[in-house]
Amino acid sequence: MFHSLIMRFKLAALATFALSSLVQVSEAAEPPPWPTKQIALVVPYPPGAITDTVGRRLGNQLSAALGVTVVIENRAGAGANLGAAYVSNAQPNGATILFTSYGNIMIDAVTDAQHKLTPVAAVGPMTVVMLVRPDLPYKTVEELVSYARAHPQKISFASVGVGSSYHLVIEQMNALGKLDMVHIPYKGGAASMADFLGGRVDVMLATWLFAKPYVTDKRARAVALVNAARSPSLPELPTVSERAIPGVRLIDGLGVFAPKGLPDALVVRLNKEINTIIEQPEMKAWLTNEAIPPTAMTTAAFEKMLSEEAKPLDKLIRENKIGMK
Repeated sequence: MFHSLIMRFKLAALATFALSSLVQVSEAAEPPPWPTKQIALVVPYPPGAITDTVGRRLGNQLSAALGVTVVIENRAGAGANLGAAYVSNAQPNGATILFTSYGNIMIDAVTDAQHKLTPVAAVGPMTVVMLVRPDLPYKTVEELVSYARAHPQKISFASVGVGSSYHLVIEQMNALGKLDMVHIPYKGGAASMADFLGGRVDVMLATWLFAKPYVTDKRARAVALVNAARSPSLPELPTVSERAIPGVRLIDGLGVFAPKGLPDALVVRLNKEINTIIEQPEMKAWLTNEAIPPTAMTTAAFEKMLSEEAKPLDKLIRENKIGMK
């Protein structure tokens, strides 16, 4: 009896010790509080743009994950370079981060923002369509290019700003296709769409998420993708490179960046939380449905991807003397 009581006591003590150890390990694994009570998630596009739409969803979930308030700050202008420059010059203390199109960050001929920003996390590549006004006779990208080649400066082509990745596509088409389409820069997708719908511009580019309602109700005609390959979400749409002008390609997507000097521990924490968010079933399904397949990757992998993709873009700009200003 006495021996049995001793054994029970020992087992209870061991169980208590084990539980205590587990609690201590759990507490040790708990990340420290975020160093600031609020994070400004800078979106270098106006409200309503695709980056703004995705950024607000991401910001809400990031707020819950980090236990701080995440406020969206729209700083549009100069093809998203104003917002990138603002974050580049911010204190690297975790209070300010950037959510943007990483295609713009890669265009080193326009801005040196990529040298002042730390890549944090990729969200996913964007599917970008070329839209033609439905009242115009061009049913295919081949017909559009053929007309533009025969009629210099007769086709007006809208972009979301000088120096933007969309601007680069227009200049690629002009240089590689021996065209002379007129570039009309706007401060964002909403402004360019307004003039497109009003008949003041002939052609524009837009993400599928932004373009879908206009294509569905036949206020815009999607004739091609400007991505490097066809999209599983839109298998019927060819690429510009495939059908009309070989070599035209847009490498673009959405990602999070921070000012240079943000402590590694905070970069890793942000990367982990963002990867978790975009892999959550609801968020993953929404992104996939909008032709932005979530692409979780480490910070190192994201940085390597940007570096590798920037090289051919820089080469293209230099060799074809593409004007990006």
